[in-house]
Order: sequence, then structure tokens, then C-alpha cells
Amino acid sequence: MAEKINCPFCGNIIDTDSTRCPNCAALFSEPELPNLKFKEFGIFLALNILTYGFFGTLWFFINGRSINKLSNNLKDKIKLNWLVGLLVLNFAAYVFYLNKPSAGIILSLIVFLQILIYISLTYRVIRIIEKYTEKNYGVTLEHNPYYIAIFNILYLIHFIDTYENRVLQTHEYFDAKSPQMILLIGILLILQFVACMDSNIHNFYRWLFRF
Repeated sequence: MAEKINCPFCGNIIDTDSTRCPNCAALFSEPELPNLKFKEFGIFLALNILTYGFFGTLWFFINGRSINKLSNNLKDKIKLNWLVGLLVLNFAAYVFYLNKPSAGIILSLIVFLQILIYISLTYRVIRIIEKYTEKNYGVTLEHNPYYIAIFNILYLIHFIDTYENRVLQTHEYFDAKSPQMILLIGILLILQFVACMDSNIHNFYRWLFRF
């Protein structure tokens, strides 16, 4: 039988290995996401801007193992690894078509597909974090689907960077199935596709990979 102690905040009897008091909801340790690297939003944003978004792709490879360790759900791990695999294939296709003079449209489609993968990866990682938080701290986090669609990986990094505050506070939630949400996502995807047509981005990667 587990040893019992009094909660230092309300005096309620709790187990010694409790992470949260069931009576006053006080946490006995600072909530954290262990072993994640480049989780400070400012540093990530600077690196991502300097590399024209390349660091966003690299971030998932750097933290893939740590994200998997946050989850005990095999299905979540499989989905995450499949999405990372798609990101690898997408990136390989992009590099392949960089040296094709008439592949401008194809490159734009590949970048557009990358945005869709980013959105899916952002959602999957956030769901893993939410389940981890529910299990370890007894807190139900809520994400903002608007921000996932609009900012994808930038929202993910901000979500991680502000994780401690999110665990300790309640956040607003939007209905992902609302007509307004669907319309907004549609408009944003169109705008992002138009942005993908910018040849300066492709020229940067041609220089990076010496094509």
C-alpha cells in the first residue's frame, strides 16, 4: 500500500508519488516536456527565417525520438513516424526537381504538400503532448485548430514554449467543424499555395544544394 502524506497546500491526504492533489489541483512539480530541443520560440523562428523554412523540417528529425518517448500509444507513434516519412519523401522530391528548369509548378505543388504535412504533424505532436499531460499531470489541454491551420509548426513551437503556463491555465477552444473554421482553412490554403509560387524560395534552395 502506497505511503500517504498531507498535501502541503490544502492538507488533503494523498499518495507520496502523486503529481497533483485531487482536492485542490495543486501540482507538486513543474510541468515539462523532457528532452525536446529548440523549443524556445524566438530561437526557432530566427533559425527558420534564416533557412527559408528548412529548419522547420529539420526540427521534426531532431526531436522525433523525444516526441515518441512522450507517448505510450503505439498508434500515435505509427502515425507520427508515417508523417515524418512523408516529409522525408517530400523533401527528397523537392531536391530532385530543383535542377529541372521547367519544374516551377511541380516545386510549388511539393511545397504546398509540405504545408499539408506540417499541419498534420503539428496536430499529431500536439495530441501526443495533450495525452502525455493528461496522464502525468491530470490536466486536459485544449489546442486552437485555427492556429494549427494558419501557423502549423510555428504554433507547435509556441505551444511547447508556453507548455508550463498551458498546464497551469485554461485556454480557449474553437470548434474545428464549424463553417467559419472550414472556410478560413480553405482561404488560407489557397493563399499559402499562391505564396509557394514565389521563385525566390526555390532559388535559395538551389544555392543551398549547389544546383
